[in-house]
Amino acid sequence: MNHKMMICLFISLTILAAGQAAGQQTYGTKVQAGEADIGLPLSVFSLPSNPTQAASWISYWDINANGMFDEQDVPYLQFCSAITPGRFVRANDIRLAGWGAYAAGSYVKPIDSDMGKPLMPLPALTSGIAVSYYYLDVSGGIGYDLGDPVYLKVLSPTAAVGVGTNDIRITANAGFPAGSKVSLNDPDAGKQLTFFKITAGAGIGGPTISSAPVPVAQFSFFNANGNTLANFPIYDDGDVVYFDVTPLNVVSPNDIRLY
Repeated sequence: MNHKMMICLFISLTILAAGQAAGQQTYGTKVQAGEADIGLPLSVFSLPSNPTQAASWISYWDINANGMFDEQDVPYLQFCSAITPGRFVRANDIRLAGWGAYAAGSYVKPIDSDMGKPLMPLPALTSGIAVSYYYLDVSGGIGYDLGDPVYLKVLSPTAAVGVGTNDIRITANAGFPAGSKVSLNDPDAGKQLTFFKITAGAGIGGPTISSAPVPVAQFSFFNANGNTLANFPIYDDGDVVYFDVTPLNVVSPNDIRLY
């Protein structure tokens, strides 16, 4: 990629990240062949010096304090957070659904009104499968394809894993935008889902295929500001996150923009 073009992309993505609260034009969109961010290098989330922290954590702010995730609550994707009770909304957390003036996919800023709100972990699904990302195989191809919509599975029916009430659309589908919660009578409700990961032996940081312990997708970020610590990229203000499918660690077709 041309050096000047790379600099322009750095600036453009930084501007996009800085304006998250105003509304999302890219959140939940899949990268297509020939788009400007194809080929950008991506970094993984981890803190090798602190094994008590995980790459990612899905939690929610229980607004109505009823002890369960429902249509009023706000789910967040938080990175490098300690796996212990007592988590709180922090800067650069990603709102996976909209709340108030903040759009789905907006990044929390230090001045935002939900900063510091208590977060609760989402419970394990009734099917025994972990809360995670799943896809709906609508294209009929083998595995996950460009045309397959993606969901965050937060509630599960007791039988097969299907699209359930208050599950979150990560990509637009059935006439509903990315970040919308599923309702009982929506046309995609109950549709069979395929998961990117299983619980046994799988880390929280990224989905893995069920037949082998080989990553097929992970959360990655574009280190727009170039900040590092001990030569390790730091995720902070200005960086943008992708749901990164194989090939990993580079923006490629079928990756999902989480900004």
